Amino acid sequence: MAAPQASTVREPSSSIRVFRRVIAIIIVVTFSLAAAGGIIVLLGDIESELTFQVVSTTALTGAFSVAAFCGATLLGRRAQWFGIVTIGLAAASLALSLWFLWGDPPGDETLFQLLYSLILLTAVGSVASLVLLLASTNSWPVRIALALTLGVLSLAAALTLVTIWIETAWQSDWLMRLTAIVWILAALGVVVVPLTSLLLRKGKAATPTSSDPMSDSASSDSASQSSGQASPAPHLSASALHRLEAAARAQGVTADELLDRLLDADDRSAPGPQS
Repeated sequence: MAAPQASTVREPSSSIRVFRRVIAIIIVVTFSLAAAGGIIVLLGDIESELTFQVVSTTALTGAFSVAAFCGATLLGRRAQWFGIVTIGLAAASLALSLWFLWGDPPGDETLFQLLYSLILLTAVGSVASLVLLLASTNSWPVRIALALTLGVLSLAAALTLVTIWIETAWQSDWLMRLTAIVWILAALGVVVVPLTSLLLRKGKAATPTSSDPMSDSASSDSASQSSGQASPAPHLSASALHRLEAAARAQGVTADELLDRLLDADDRSAPGPQS
């Protein structure tokens, strides 16, 4: 009987776990402070510019914290580089948004285009991170669907970036139609791929394969128990062996000799067949 194969899932290193914990703490503390500030200013004059700025800061911090958390879920996995990029995009988008909200940036159209581009890429990165996290790569149909979904998401982001940086692109009717169609396909893949992976995973867990040695042994054990036959223990436990050796040393004999004495004494004490 072949031995069961060991799991190939890699456990995240201690540095990755610490980094993930630090990111989670930063997200929780930052969002909590922003939420507290929003509540405080809402208790005062809600029509002031300060109230608008603080409440907007709370909303921006919450949105980009969720995006950063989506990227942090990939840390310690094969696609952790994508998670790190998503976290960087979320941080850059939040910093630029707060600069526009609290500072006095120049009225250059390029800065607005950069802000819109960063927000778009952060949103796409967070969604792709969740798809990579939820989709299992053990099934080849899921792997193909995952690759297609990520490709369609990239194409949708690229087409949207074209409309952001090229003003005349909005005048092209076919480009607008194509962009909308690609986004619909991307949304379809984002929903279908994780659900399909989850259904396949549950199906495999519910129907064990006949080649699984653990399932074979479990079925044989249940069959022997149903027939009333008790399977003997293959070996003594470590504690029993230790006690046997200690008793043998106390009597100055080996463990085998002590066992033979006990078995002989048990045979002599057993009552013979009655006539």
